[in-house]
Amino acid sequence: MLFFAISTIYAQRIAENTYWYYFTDKEENGYSVNQPLDFLSERSVERRAWQSIPVDETDLPVTQMYVDSLASLGLQVLYTSRWLNGVLISSSDADLIDTLHRLSFIDTLAWQPHENTRYFPGPPAGERFSLRSVAPAPLPYGFSGDQVRQLKVHYLHEEGYTGDGVRIAVLDAGFSNLENIPGFTSLVANGQLIATRNFVNRDETVFGSHSHGTNVSSIIAGYLPDTLIGTAPDAELLLGMTENPASETRIEEYSWIEGAEWADSLGADIINTSLGYSVFDDPSTNYTYESMDGRTAHSSIANGMTAAKGMVSVTSAGNQGNDTSWYYIGAPADAKNILAVGAVDVSGNISSFSSRGPTYDHRIKPEVVAMGVLTVVQGSDGRARRGSGTSFASPLIAGATASLWQAYPALSATELMRWIIESADQYKTADATYGYGIPSFRGAYWAITSSPRNENFPQIKVYPNPVNDHVSIEIPVSGNGQYMVKLYDIQGRIVFSKAANLPGRVSISQEIKPGMYILEAARQHKYFRTRIIKN
Repeated sequence: MLFFAISTIYAQRIAENTYWYYFTDKEENGYSVNQPLDFLSERSVERRAWQSIPVDETDLPVTQMYVDSLASLGLQVLYTSRWLNGVLISSSDADLIDTLHRLSFIDTLAWQPHENTRYFPGPPAGERFSLRSVAPAPLPYGFSGDQVRQLKVHYLHEEGYTGDGVRIAVLDAGFSNLENIPGFTSLVANGQLIATRNFVNRDETVFGSHSHGTNVSSIIAGYLPDTLIGTAPDAELLLGMTENPASETRIEEYSWIEGAEWADSLGADIINTSLGYSVFDDPSTNYTYESMDGRTAHSSIANGMTAAKGMVSVTSAGNQGNDTSWYYIGAPADAKNILAVGAVDVSGNISSFSSRGPTYDHRIKPEVVAMGVLTVVQGSDGRARRGSGTSFASPLIAGATASLWQAYPALSATELMRWIIESADQYKTADATYGYGIPSFRGAYWAITSSPRNENFPQIKVYPNPVNDHVSIEIPVSGNGQYMVKLYDIQGRIVFSKAANLPGRVSISQEIKPGMYILEAARQHKYFRTRIIKN
């Protein structure tokens, strides 16, 4: 953390005439953790309830009286953070800045909440995400097929999991013309675009600035048949502009923090951040490698809190791999309990520009990699093109995570990230270049030990088992009817598919090789599975 003195050591300088202070407490702010709907949306509270996460003092808004007191002194209040309980202010009056530490509610040391002040929301009603598609149609990926299939997320789409009902916040540099281009026509028409917010200009306008966020969003939820299909085409989006394209200062980190807190308050499940901070216009505020420890940059501290709120944060590792002076990941990718994403090409080879780990405190970074070289994106003109950067690898993972979470909505954010990491191809040989490698979302889907929602495979009976040429399948009496019977191998590939009336006897092709398989019987919203052995 960088501290700069005026005539004392009290003011923490963030940029020219810009300073960060912590508040000492959250007293007299008019809110209580026992009444979370006063400051969080119902969806945000329910997300916590699904994961048995309490509402605590970090969720409470900052005390407005403290903010007003600073403003009354002539200070410009730029950003506040409820998670960190602090304020970013601007003033050219050095003498005034030098006296702020004397205010009773101001501190330069990190605020700590009371650990015993917690409220556990009651069990939520209804479903968390949408039910999977009963008879999903093959998606026309077009040019985007390689980037989707590399992660094996197309398998989840074939199973009917497309991120439907999962809410993803995209924090970026702007979303030029997104609401008008064809790749987002269905998203807008279906009400999947939930909210927008410009944290740079302090308004709702995000569509007239920069195209980077449009590119990123198309990788997640774009739907342009035979050209570009996102990894979660049915997900909901929150669009937050936190980056000022005209400058590079640490002020943008606090814009990002406010954006993350906004996403949390509106019930986001996943945050995608295709941004990073290390070197700034003012060299005196640059980070050093020693800063990349997850607890120095305020944006990294906040990013590390997302899992504790029940969200998965997916963050690009950075594009400094070719830079001899700085080739490491940047903030907030050094945060703990997130997925930092590096970039590989279509063959799985690391890109030269992908920023390297580890963190300064020796944690593996990036966690995973995805296709960030010649990735297919949609531009603000509506045309598809290819682009490169870890900025484009991150949203591939974010969308794929949404599709997987739809299948297993009861998983916590921490558990979900663990399964994704363990599915990666270098999990047992992780390094500071690839991290744990390219995740297999098909592999994660099969590896998770619980059952996907609406699948009650303990109710199905099959015999004989091991199987030779035929298998008898017994379904509960209430479930009689025609089913689609499928066999999946241990890699999750469909090797046999046949319609059959159940309960009944099904012939198994002699071409099926001996081994372990998953037998699935599916009909409307009924899904049954069990393991069988083929002789």
